[in-house]
Amino acid sequence: MPIGLYSVLQIHIPEGEKVTPRLLTTTAVLMAILLAAACGSDEGNPQGGGTNPTASTLTVSVSSNTATLTWTQCPDDDFASYVLYRSETSGIASNPSSATLIATITDLGTLTHADGGLAWNTPYYYAIQTVDSSQLTAWSNEATITTPDSSGGGGGDALTCYEIQGQADASPYDGDDVTVTGIVTVGGDEYYAGTGTAQYAVIEDATGGEWSGLVIYGYDGILDSIERGDSVVVSGYVSEYYGLTEVVVNSVDFDDPGHTIPAPQEINTSDVTEEKWEGVLVSVKDVTVTNADLGNGEWAVEDGTGEARIDDMGTYGYSVTVGDTFTEIIGVAFYTYDNYKIEPRNESDITE
Repeated sequence: MPIGLYSVLQIHIPEGEKVTPRLLTTTAVLMAILLAAACGSDEGNPQGGGTNPTASTLTVSVSSNTATLTWTQCPDDDFASYVLYRSETSGIASNPSSATLIATITDLGTLTHADGGLAWNTPYYYAIQTVDSSQLTAWSNEATITTPDSSGGGGGDALTCYEIQGQADASPYDGDDVTVTGIVTVGGDEYYAGTGTAQYAVIEDATGGEWSGLVIYGYDGILDSIERGDSVVVSGYVSEYYGLTEVVVNSVDFDDPGHTIPAPQEINTSDVTEEKWEGVLVSVKDVTVTNADLGNGEWAVEDGTGEARIDDMGTYGYSVTVGDTFTEIIGVAFYTYDNYKIEPRNESDITE
């Protein structure tokens, strides 16, 4: 207690004077008033330590590679800020310096925050430190999420190529806005897409197989960064363009290089005309050229089961003649101008 207050409270009672209840009551009231005057607001007294703010309750959800944090509002009048932390290990409150500070929010009524660009297939831990005007703090609970695996198996709300294809000639998502994920089998600069700024690329589910491929289409360099082996998440709308199922891309949401490309699916030349192989990286083996000029750079081969068209959207310099044989031709099964065909990416896809 401050010295001045202690001095005041030394109430002198003359010797022999009777101590009455009224005197005791008056003394108690005086002490209370003086204490209040000396201490003031508990929050403003450095010696008193103050009262910590009310902690928020935190919940976290994940969609694709974005975590959304939601928390309860602080009811205190002296609120100053919410400080949001993220870590790949638990125990943020006990060691906040090891975590990443992702946001400081000073608006009392802001109760949500999106934390995007997270790594795929990774656990994350979150906690919120509520701070008041006296810099006293309180920690929320710690909440955790794990981002999904993007490698062709879907990512949160992202669809797979298999889901977009719908196991039918026309996609069930035709005309819809979608987000889709897959492994790039044809980069954004490998296929000729006509004059102007249009680009083709192709993605495939990591598992491969029937209905696992999808052509994506974009403008103005939006697919420039997409290369073979990238795991990507793209958003756009589904279009049945003259019979070819494709996604017209509005944004590339995620692009992570270095993934394994699905192995080419070995099929017969007669199988190329089946819708289930559209967009899939395929291979035909031990084939012979049966027509050297079908027009528009196309030619035909067969393995004894029926003809398959070979087109030149990729970059290669072959000039074939009837009777030429090839050990293997690799490419994406495509559909243009009312015909199914194989589109090799370059000369390495064609083995004489």
